[in-house]
Amino acid sequence: MSLESLQKSHWLVRIVLVLWLVSSVFVLFLFNKIDGIVHGDLYNFGLQFSFDWASPYWAFSRLIFVCLGLPMALSFIVLGLDLFRRNNDKHVVKQEEKSVDARSEGLRENNMVISCPSCRKVFSRPLVIIDFSGGKPKLVNVCPYCNHVLGGADEGGSASDVQLVDIDKKLVH
Repeated sequence: MSLESLQKSHWLVRIVLVLWLVSSVFVLFLFNKIDGIVHGDLYNFGLQFSFDWASPYWAFSRLIFVCLGLPMALSFIVLGLDLFRRNNDKHVVKQEEKSVDARSEGLRENNMVISCPSCRKVFSRPLVIIDFSGGKPKLVNVCPYCNHVLGGADEGGSASDVQLVDIDKKLVH
């Protein structure tokens, strides 16, 4: 996996966010252990309470909680939105698969499809348009995807480079 494809991957973002959440929970756990040492064990060794050291300690401990808590909350929100978006995307993909199945059933009705020599897309009916490029306007068949001229519609067929294939057979380019 190249670095560029890793950067475009959504998995990298998810992994980084999960690692951030795990490490920040671990840091909070360790900070609470240090806080327990300050407020428990040090008093047993003669620590005297004073606002001179307690006020800065409380201020710094609150700043640590804010600096860890805010990114944690944002990470949870981003991961939650990503999971919500992924579930919605799966629902949209299922609807698109149903519409593709319906279109392929429409193609199967006549069992013949046309392959465009320019874009290689397969379709059942070409577009018929009027070509004004010559002296006399004439009807021509064109690819509905790339507008490649396939042949004259009044000729009753397609150009020689267009393939008519059975949809059940494999198309070889």
